[in-house]
Amino acid sequence: MDIARKTFFVISTEDRPGQLARFSKQMSDHDINLAAVWSFGTGRGNAEIVAIPWDAAVFRTAAREAGWVFREGSCFHLSGEDRAGALADTLDRIAQEGINLHAVDAMGFEARYSAFVWCDETEVEKLRMVLKGW
Repeated sequence: MDIARKTFFVISTEDRPGQLARFSKQMSDHDINLAAVWSFGTGRGNAEIVAIPWDAAVFRTAAREAGWVFREGSCFHLSGEDRAGALADTLDRIAQEGINLHAVDAMGFEARYSAFVWCDETEVEKLRMVLKGW
């Protein structure tokens, strides 16, 4: 399994047509390649865009220039050979260490899988150590 610590950015926005398209266009205009992006409504006319850029520093600068207000944090990208239960042992070990994951997003692509895992910022270092020992 390959493990990489990544910086994610959360941008709060209005929940209306075209917000993700505008964001994507601005990222493209700044030549920013994203490892992952999600967008979803959070209620009461609000939405969030969660982006994980390959280069956090470049993203941070471009997002500020574009006027996006954001918060950031750490997550981990896991990837490896895709098979039944590919993440099961990893998730079990994380649970055994008492780390509560806030989110997991995983997908398989032919013979490989890709997953992002998030925990509370106060447990990022603990999660890093668990994953490092894998």
